[in-house]
Amino acid sequence: MYSPRIESAITTMLEAHGLGRRKAGRGFEATHVLSVGLIVQEFGFDEDTVIAAILHDTLEDTPLHPDVIGRRFGAHVLSVVQDVTESPRTRPWRARKEAYIEHLRASPRDAARAVAAADKIHNLISLIAGIETRGPAFIDAFTTGIDEMIWYQQRVYRMLCDTWSHSILEEHRRRLDRFLAVARGPVR
Repeated sequence: MYSPRIESAITTMLEAHGLGRRKAGRGFEATHVLSVGLIVQEFGFDEDTVIAAILHDTLEDTPLHPDVIGRRFGAHVLSVVQDVTESPRTRPWRARKEAYIEHLRASPRDAARAVAAADKIHNLISLIAGIETRGPAFIDAFTTGIDEMIWYQQRVYRMLCDTWSHSILEEHRRRLDRFLAVARGPVR
């Protein structure tokens, strides 16, 4: 799915993220958000949802002002991005994650749930690969431990299933099951 709006979203994302690295120093943030956009597109969501997926971490991880998204892509895309944006990192990890889950639960937009599911799918893919290749040292690079990661990933998945039904959740479940098997294996 190519369009001038998708290209503009990629450009906006690159302007915001540059070549910033992901947590644990593995991969680039740009690669992650493009992967999330591709997952959303693969499951048949519309252009606005793909754009929101590409931009989903800009408000959380960069100084990009929300008005830029609103002006370039409209109020709906901005609302979806805001729905999947965590509160500032000044709050403790668990409180941020609980607030994120409740904020997403309250969203009236299924597009936000689609972006959240795709984001978690890609995060789970990355976590699985990191654990399988680097073992426990991979988890040590994060601000929380494996038990909290398991709690969070399960809670997000359960909340999405409680509030929505879509085939992307089947893929989410497969990735979550694999993560649980890997996380409970060699890391413990």
